[in-house]
Amino acid sequence: MAVQLQYKKTVGSNSRRLVVANAAAKSFKKIQFCTGKVCKKQGSQQLLKFAQDLGIDEVEISDCGCLGNCGNGPSLVVLPEAVMLRHVSTPKDVADVLAWQCKVDVPEALLRATELRLAGNMLAMGGDLDDAIEKYKQALAVDFPRGKHLVHSNLSAAYMQLGNKEAALQHAQEAAALAPRGFHLADIRLIDALYALGRYKDVAAAVAEAEAKDASFRFLPEYKNIQKALKKQNVAV
Repeated sequence: MAVQLQYKKTVGSNSRRLVVANAAAKSFKKIQFCTGKVCKKQGSQQLLKFAQDLGIDEVEISDCGCLGNCGNGPSLVVLPEAVMLRHVSTPKDVADVLAWQCKVDVPEALLRATELRLAGNMLAMGGDLDDAIEKYKQALAVDFPRGKHLVHSNLSAAYMQLGNKEAALQHAQEAAALAPRGFHLADIRLIDALYALGRYKDVAAAVAEAEAKDASFRFLPEYKNIQKALKKQNVAV
């Protein structure tokens, strides 16, 4: 049965709530978010980032070009059936789409923690590092099942910018320990913190460990910079 979209006004509010009725009970494996000019202004890139950061293995999350009907976004398409959804404007809407269309339930704790982390990111981007750190700490206080490496990575970066190298190292170590294979940013955070503390031999060891975990680490743009920095300290990689 075809998916029908209904938009109902929430009682006591002018905001619209996305309701999907008569959805087919099939499992979808890909969601593409429109990142055309209009949808981007409506926040589609932030929603894309939110969905990707949920770390859901069952669904491939990516962006795509303009899906048309501009002004009624943010829009996305669920594949392979090419089901178009519009006005998907909040993280909760994204979680609802995943549940209704992909049979993937996003735990409430994970949703809340991700919202807090993204709020922290916005604060950090605006230079409000202290409040960003508070948001990240609130996220870690939520008992959510996966994605803690992202919060620790962000905390490490924020503390590094504030000059608190020890705290940056602590959270970088947590991020590296929890990160899935291929999340190289955690290793970069760890290396940055160790280098800032003057622990150059430990930097070399961290590089070797990162390569052992995933050989693609050596193809990162940062890899050559790390080698050059260690060479200046007379430390071989």
